[in-house]
Amino acid sequence: FKSLDERDKQMRQGMTKQSDLATASALVGTCPDMCPEKERYRRQYQRLLSVFEMTGDMTGEVEHTTCINEYSRSSADKDEPLAHEVRPAPVLQRTMEYLCLNVLDVGDGRWADWYDFVWNRTRAIRKDITVQHLASLEAVELVEQFARFHVFCAHHLCDLDMMSFDPKINNENLCKCIQTLKHMYDDLREKNIQCPNE
Repeated sequence: FKSLDERDKQMRQGMTKQSDLATASALVGTCPDMCPEKERYRRQYQRLLSVFEMTGDMTGEVEHTTCINEYSRSSADKDEPLAHEVRPAPVLQRTMEYLCLNVLDVGDGRWADWYDFVWNRTRAIRKDITVQHLASLEAVELVEQFARFHVFCAHHLCDLDMMSFDPKINNENLCKCIQTLKHMYDDLREKNIQCPNE
């Protein structure tokens, strides 16, 4: 993890920050995995892996093929992401497909962990969409799936205690998804692209 961190620091030294929004180009992600390599090793080193990302023996070792990029809030003191830290649209689709096929149906008995994991990972996908300014039918489909997830949770998890599920936060995130969808629908309509679920 430390050698990968050093590599990234050296890469950032040669970069110039884009401060003019009018001439700035959108970042194009190149990460081929559901989780960037450095993050996988960092989270294993710091023991921050979810039960959904560990090897079957639960020894704390990362399962590289099932580890998914964790959401981290953007802030002024954080470095801009490098291209190899951001997943392109096909990898985002593959990540959501993995969540749908392998995680979304295993919440029984551990709803709080399940909700936190899926919510966090879908937020990370949404962040990668935003960072790359993705406006495509594929990106719309992803955000529609996030919205459905929040609708499902509002209905099925409403009886859980506030420590396990906060309906207010869930509804706020549903509203963010719907707002993002509205903007994407408008942007695509201007390009004469019709979204099937609009």
